[in-house]
Amino acid sequence: MVRVRLSPTANLLRNSRLFALPQALTPPQEQPTSRTVTESDSATLPHPIRAAIVTPASSLLKGDWGLKRPLPAKTTSARSSRPVVRLNALDTFEHTTDFESAADHTVTLEKFQELHLPMSLPEKVSYSTSQAPRHSSPFETRLDNTETSAGLDDPAAKKFRHSGPYLASQTEAEFQAYLKTVRRNKPKIMEKLREYFIAKRTTERRKQAQDSGIFEEIDTPFEFVEEEFQAYVKSLRTDPFSLGAVIFQILDLPPPPMIPSDMIGQTYFHPPAPKLSSPEYVASGPPKTHPSAGLSYTRSHALLYNHPKFGPQTYQRPVEARVLRPKGKFKNKGGKAVGGVAGIVVEDLNAMAFNEHDGPAGIDQFDASIPGGAKYWVNPVRASVNSHGRIDLASYRATVTSRAPYGITEYQKPRPIHVSRVISQSGQRQVPRLDRARPVTGTFAASGDLGSPADNPEALARDLMKSFT
Repeated sequence: MVRVRLSPTANLLRNSRLFALPQALTPPQEQPTSRTVTESDSATLPHPIRAAIVTPASSLLKGDWGLKRPLPAKTTSARSSRPVVRLNALDTFEHTTDFESAADHTVTLEKFQELHLPMSLPEKVSYSTSQAPRHSSPFETRLDNTETSAGLDDPAAKKFRHSGPYLASQTEAEFQAYLKTVRRNKPKIMEKLREYFIAKRTTERRKQAQDSGIFEEIDTPFEFVEEEFQAYVKSLRTDPFSLGAVIFQILDLPPPPMIPSDMIGQTYFHPPAPKLSSPEYVASGPPKTHPSAGLSYTRSHALLYNHPKFGPQTYQRPVEARVLRPKGKFKNKGGKAVGGVAGIVVEDLNAMAFNEHDGPAGIDQFDASIPGGAKYWVNPVRASVNSHGRIDLASYRATVTSRAPYGITEYQKPRPIHVSRVISQSGQRQVPRLDRARPVTGTFAASGDLGSPADNPEALARDLMKSFT
């Protein structure tokens, strides 16, 4: 076999790590709305769209990142001890390399991995109960399937991705482009429809044989004429309720959202039973990535948190969360407090139960007097990735039992000292002196007088007599 000889330039490009970088993903699109949306160009995106690049310490000193030109140390190694960058453009019109720091996503990934949480399938969390939804791993064999998986032969198998697009999220232009693709593939679609027709008739014949008890021709292949198939196609066109299930199955389209109640009783294209791995995907659409998003490959919560002094613990070490928005009445926001855990925005499950007496400081209303901002301790219990690629993290407020082994206490605001004002015999209000030495035991002040022991010798004598007896 003759080996193809490559030129030095082709060999260089083939072995280059720079040309092995994946293409940038499409930035996440905001939901269409008529309200005013305020965006920031420097805000952290919900998920990374470009690969992060690191370099060894020996190359970092020289500014060598394996790119066309070295990067300045002022914006890389001088700003961080572990610099990570991502490329916006390898070479611009001004002959410079457009790059920026990728620490926003890399540090968030490190913080999330320190939580030791397995990824779960998304499920709606109820704030009226103290129990988190049951954990369902996306790596289960019956759930981790696509349209090309061999596990779909199991009747109970479900999948997280379809080969067809999600029609409910498409614009009119995208839908028309998809219709053109369907028209070009009409011969293949009609062939799939014939296979569906044969399978349907075979199933009906087997059921009829079981009801009648005659099993002579049950294993013979089903044969039909073209007129019978065309009649079946015409029957589907006249019955949208039956045609909908056939279209969704042949084109492998994700199920649409639930039919509104006002449509019940009317004629509509009825979809088949959803086979998506999570019910949340039916309402919001299939996920854009794998349900785990590569954040964690742990399949269960079966982890043991062993304290070096107190032994195995039910909960791991609590995590400190920052209050991003205190509990209050906000427009279209409800009364739930919002916190930040490991760089992820979290609506705490106990947010509705917080009050001024037993809640952490700064959770009910903004308090600028708290040093470093309002914070409280939580125990993360569940993590999942929704259809839009965002991390949904659920956490409970850390209890006294979970904080005790680590010596963690909630911040308590100092209580103000209330000094009682004394009314003298002259009727004027006087403030007692607090810089005088106080006795160790006993009460030396007479009723209605909070002065020092030297001002009341009779009370001093009575107290000394009681201590001697």
